Amino acid sequence: MKFTKFVPCLKALSILVLIIYYFGFTVAAANYYPAEVGNTWVYLSDDGSEKRTYTLEVPEHTDVEGLIALNITNEALGTDVSVTDTYLITVKNDGSLLLHQSAINYGVFGIAEATFDPPVTFFPAELPLGHTWQIVMEIVVKIAGPVTSTSSIEVVAIEDVETAAGVFEDCVKLEISQKDVGALAVVRQTYYQWLAPDIGLVKYINEQDILYELQSYNLVEPSDRTVKTDRPADLNGDEVVNILDLVILANAFGKDSPDLNADGVVNILDLVIISNAFD
Repeated sequence: MKFTKFVPCLKALSILVLIIYYFGFTVAAANYYPAEVGNTWVYLSDDGSEKRTYTLEVPEHTDVEGLIALNITNEALGTDVSVTDTYLITVKNDGSLLLHQSAINYGVFGIAEATFDPPVTFFPAELPLGHTWQIVMEIVVKIAGPVTSTSSIEVVAIEDVETAAGVFEDCVKLEISQKDVGALAVVRQTYYQWLAPDIGLVKYINEQDILYELQSYNLVEPSDRTVKTDRPADLNGDEVVNILDLVILANAFGKDSPDLNADGVVNILDLVIISNAFD
């Protein structure tokens, strides 16, 4: 009898340890690419000749739930020349961005489109030092014909960055090595990006070594992306209650959703409920 009482106590203690550990972990986690519709970032080249504007918008036509259009408009200042690249993305429950389609404007060479089925990782939710991933595009470019473009991305440093928009601490520096293979030639180029926690891209150097720095930005208040299911504790809708759901709940501490016991606030009681529902 004493043993049966001891087991639940031990389970409760183990759950509490998990809660403390993962709650501490999620507080330290950062969102390096805030993906709310309406977010806007404006950049200026170091010579003052080019302005780039990044905006997140709802696509005009889509049958994919939650699809967002990342539009990147490059303007040659003092002229009426501008081109726009578009990337169609969705946001997973863990915060990572998935790329579904891209349309890159190459000027006189036309617009090169690519579709990813299944979608590929555009930006992971977490970017620890040394992390790597790849994006492979199959596109068709005028004159050059079919081209396979492979971008290999690596987190190479954690640095503080100062721009006209402010000083940003603990930015991840990404090195992007791109290789374009076509019938006529193989082209390699490297460029760099710096992403600030909860802000996004603050500085980058393109393949021509032109530096762009953030001038201003406007970020919309994040919305609740929790997936609703017939199992209240399954917060990300993957049909299993596990540590991923616990992380989502821990990030919502002190808010009013997802409130599992309907007491008006997300607190330790909700964490106990979700832990007891573990599969």
